Amino acid sequence: MKLEELGYLSIGSQMRRIYEKLQNEADKIYRNADIEFKSSWFPVYYVLLKSNRTLGVMEITEKISYTRITVKNVVRDMEKMNYVQIHSNPIDSRSKLISLTTKGEHLAQKLEKVWTIIQAELEKIFGIENGNFLAQLKVINERINQTSIERVVLKKYHNYGVRNAKKEEFERIGELLVEVYSALKGFPKIDEQSEYYDMLRNVGALTQNPNIEILVAVSELGHIGGAVVYFNDMKDYGSGGTATQEKNACGFRLLGVDANTRGYGLGKILTKYCIEKGLKSTSKTMVIHTTNSMKLAWGMYERLGFKRADDLDFMQGKLPVFGFRLKLKND
Repeated sequence: MKLEELGYLSIGSQMRRIYEKLQNEADKIYRNADIEFKSSWFPVYYVLLKSNRTLGVMEITEKISYTRITVKNVVRDMEKMNYVQIHSNPIDSRSKLISLTTKGEHLAQKLEKVWTIIQAELEKIFGIENGNFLAQLKVINERINQTSIERVVLKKYHNYGVRNAKKEEFERIGELLVEVYSALKGFPKIDEQSEYYDMLRNVGALTQNPNIEILVAVSELGHIGGAVVYFNDMKDYGSGGTATQEKNACGFRLLGVDANTRGYGLGKILTKYCIEKGLKSTSKTMVIHTTNSMKLAWGMYERLGFKRADDLDFMQGKLPVFGFRLKLKND
């Protein structure tokens, strides 16, 4: 089987093969033209050549989409050849500024002559045709940068679904919630609110009340990626404030998503599942709470239709907790 027969699955390998071939050819050209230069230096050198001022490593990185480490390694190699010089940054002592030396600038005359010839040959290979190839390459780059292929593929591969938790999963769910909430920036730590974390750790005990359910997002392989506690009646909600006095209302609390599954949309999947349960129930409203430590969740709740409800706010120790309502049915 030829590599090309694999279709899009072979793109990475084919592009690497093309890149390595072009790089090797360019290195041979420089060597046989008696130019002490490496093809891997080209983007960094070219950016410095066309700049009318010194540049920082991060500036170069942003312009050519190299990693910071790669840029630093290239600069270090070119410094050994006396093609670049490194200056102290008067504004930020932690960073350095880079510019071409006189030797580096003089090298440009030979390099640009070679580049002109290489450019013409590459046009023959890739086809000039109004620059269609380069235009398509730009579009591909933009699409790849806008989409995490990793997340999309893994989300579909694991195929998380929502169901009620099993008793044998309660311990892991408790551990997950402790991991999630103790890692939140600005949220009370275990030594500050030990009783709260004891409740999280033993969250399975809540299901002794038949009106309380623990819902989990589980992959086809059985991995628990997230969990939430659903309350069919707000009298069992167990929070501070006036939430437990809500009539004809349901709610959910303690939504947590495993850090290793962030980006799969599990928080949204669990939330929408809770909303669907609420819509199928006799409840007229759904109540939830969140904090400033959970801004991503906050935004998601608002996009799903939840409205701020100041009358449901309360203090959990020194932590402000903010209430939300979602109208499930018209009066």
